[in-house]
Amino acid sequence: MLLLKNISKQYSGQVILDDVTMSLGKHVTALVGKNGSGKSTLMKIVAGLEYSDSGEIVTQKNAQIEYLPQEAVYDFSGTVMEEVKSWQLVENVNELNELHDNILARLERDPNEKDFIRLNEVNEKLHRLEVKNRKDNSVETVLLNLGFTRDLWDKPAKTLSGGWQMRVALARVLVREPDIILLDEPTNYLDIVTIDFLADWLEHFDGHVLLVSHDRDFLNAVAEETWEIANGRVSLFRGNYTFYLSEREQRIKLLEKQREKQLEEIRQLQDYYDKNHTNAAHAAMAQSKMKQLEQIKSELVVLPRVAPKMNFRLPEPKRGGDIVVELDNISKNFGGLEVLSNYKRIIRRGEKIALVGRNGFGKSTLMNIIGGELEPSGGVCRIGTGIEICYFRQHEISTLPPDETVLGYIESRTPFEMMSRVKSLLSCFLFFEEDWDKKIAVLSGGEKVRLAFINFILSPGNLLLLDEPTTHLDIDSKDILLSTLKDIPATIVFVSHDSHFVNSLATSIVYFRGRGDAVNFPGNYDEYLGMYGHEIIRDEKPAEKVEKPSEKSGGKLDFAQQKELRNLQNRLKREVEQLQNEIDSKEKEKDAVAEKINSDPMNGELAKRFVELDNAILELLELWERKSSELEKISV
Repeated sequence: MLLLKNISKQYSGQVILDDVTMSLGKHVTALVGKNGSGKSTLMKIVAGLEYSDSGEIVTQKNAQIEYLPQEAVYDFSGTVMEEVKSWQLVENVNELNELHDNILARLERDPNEKDFIRLNEVNEKLHRLEVKNRKDNSVETVLLNLGFTRDLWDKPAKTLSGGWQMRVALARVLVREPDIILLDEPTNYLDIVTIDFLADWLEHFDGHVLLVSHDRDFLNAVAEETWEIANGRVSLFRGNYTFYLSEREQRIKLLEKQREKQLEEIRQLQDYYDKNHTNAAHAAMAQSKMKQLEQIKSELVVLPRVAPKMNFRLPEPKRGGDIVVELDNISKNFGGLEVLSNYKRIIRRGEKIALVGRNGFGKSTLMNIIGGELEPSGGVCRIGTGIEICYFRQHEISTLPPDETVLGYIESRTPFEMMSRVKSLLSCFLFFEEDWDKKIAVLSGGEKVRLAFINFILSPGNLLLLDEPTTHLDIDSKDILLSTLKDIPATIVFVSHDSHFVNSLATSIVYFRGRGDAVNFPGNYDEYLGMYGHEIIRDEKPAEKVEKPSEKSGGKLDFAQQKELRNLQNRLKREVEQLQNEIDSKEKEKDAVAEKINSDPMNGELAKRFVELDNAILELLELWERKSSELEKISV
């Protein structure tokens, strides 16, 4: 139980929280609001890291609260495993059962309120332990699902990057399983697979969660209610983020009607005053009307500010060839580590391809090879005719000039024909008039990303490479970015860990299942999950190598089993050979078509057939690899 009772907070005279009274009524509660509205302040007050000016936080006795801030400096001294394991609470079930029996015995002799309360607390602990024992929440399982491979477990935690240190801190919270968890943008440094794991973990968690996140799908997956902070007040919406948006829209419509009514009253009162304040007979009444007018003005409904829709066209990229990039058996090694292995793909004009999967599996490496930043260790990356590449990198915001203003920076980079639209363009990306003269140095991370993206789209190429463009962006900013990218007639290859953004933009994905293991999938992320499922690791122990029974080990297969195994082997061999023949046949046809294209490059039918053959070969290769792997596993 968590109750916020009459909480108020001000900074330098600005009201952040105004007499807030709310109770966590659901398992997981989302906390939403504009940047600077007070979300992190509320979190810190609940966590006990800040004091409110008035009011109190009420929880059940001895409730454990753990807070994971958006940004923090961690003073780690041990290895990854040591830091996480030290937070695991181990409670003795036998001791709790013995305590339970002793309290019951006392209550039979002398019923009293104190022992009834204590008995209830012990029952709750026993219930929590029962739930914990039913699910696999070991330190090892949590670390694996948060992306820590076993070779990282013994590494000093303080030597990790900031994002990985945050994962260590998150792992500590998850293995502790406190009564109340406060998560402030926990998905910022997580990849798309790890976010899926966290959502699954929260679904099975038995306590209360208050979280802030800019990941729409994550909020929809876990939140059962939503709190919105605006103008110091907290409003309750009894559903997830999508429900909140729908309900909020209805409430705004009611506010609009209320405001229209107020404005009409103001107009009528002002009209009466203007006509009668100089008339001695009506002067007193006119002054009374003026007081009413001033009162209504002070109570005038303030509507949320929204970005205007873009009603003008941005500069369009030049049209390039139909084949944008051909990746032919691309491999990349870093030292002895193979990140990409014989990857093949033809990228066609107009495609929007998302690179998804766990961090460290090669997404940025492939992007850098396409962008010419890296040379492949093997294979060839061919850029098509007339292709102009524009690359939006993760570190783009660090190149912004800190001493320039928002308006000055964009004006200096805007084509002449767009100059009259600069201020409208800035407003479309949530830079309103009061922001135009701000120095870039004082902007937030999300504001800098938006500014860098405006510069990016003012002179776009016809192949856009976007490496995590959604990092640091709130949901409104992501929606603006998404809408803009949908309207740009360019080929896009992008990395994002926001599943809503991926599903809304991507026409196909490249899924990185492991280092050197990237597969092409002709659909979005949800469709991939529908076919292959989530990669959540349930088993905390490494899979043991299963050896086939042999005469030496005394594990002979019986005759029926041997016959069944031989039949399976023979069937798989035939399938593998048949697939190989089909691949060879289509490769020959592809080469023949390629020669014809060289002599007749304007022939659209030939180009179409080339693409069809390439897609067919990729599908056959994936099937061949799967069947070959099955055959290898059962071969004697």
